[in-house]
Amino acid sequence: MTTPRSYAYTFIDTESAWDRDLIAASQAIHPDCQHNRIASRCISAAALFDLDISAEGAVSFGAVKSWSEHMVGSDMEVAKALFAALAERERRTVVTWGGLPVDQQVLALTAMEHGLVLPPQLREPVFGNRQRMHLDLSLAMKGAGRTWHHLSEVAYRIGVPLSLLRNKAQFFQTRTPADWHVLLGHCELDTLITAIVMIAWRIAQDAPGLRFEPAVIGMIGAFLRQRPAHPLAAELRAFSARLEQWIADDRDAA
Repeated sequence: MTTPRSYAYTFIDTESAWDRDLIAASQAIHPDCQHNRIASRCISAAALFDLDISAEGAVSFGAVKSWSEHMVGSDMEVAKALFAALAERERRTVVTWGGLPVDQQVLALTAMEHGLVLPPQLREPVFGNRQRMHLDLSLAMKGAGRTWHHLSEVAYRIGVPLSLLRNKAQFFQTRTPADWHVLLGHCELDTLITAIVMIAWRIAQDAPGLRFEPAVIGMIGAFLRQRPAHPLAAELRAFSARLEQWIADDRDAA
């Protein structure tokens, strides 16, 4: 029998945009390439959300933090702020969705371009007992198979409403402060959605005592206490209320 263990997760997400100069340089270097490459993207926003799961299945929530170019001035400053926050959490596992092929690459390129030091979780693992403390949840679900799921597809399957998942792949204009607020809210929401998916994943992996509805209700509450003006705050409250109703219905049916 496997001994139950606790988990200390920090969920991160980044937003990045195509850089015209980098695209032009890439096309000059590779004139036959018909598509833009990840190396032509620059970080525009980043967010993190802390979640702990005890060996008994109790869930606790920590900080929600986020940064954008509009707030701090440049892609370098966004990366510096994220790296500093993760360095303060060096014993926590960073969790992303699709982070290895995209977020990790853009963050590493940003670090190399500006002479920054990656946080421990995003560095190459050293030989010995230390492992890279970065879990790409989409890769964990893929395993040895060939199928990659979109975050929104998985989230919908476990009950996250479409109102929180629509337009996830849209292009965000960043011309006004209101535009930046929407972009940053999108980035923050992705950390929350990934954390919700993680709860379902850990239950599927036989985490004792962990219950989906109470965990997600608590998670949404913790998130909104720190982001009461989130662009989708009303939709998050409605989702939480629906989960509370499910719990009440199950109690009445018992």
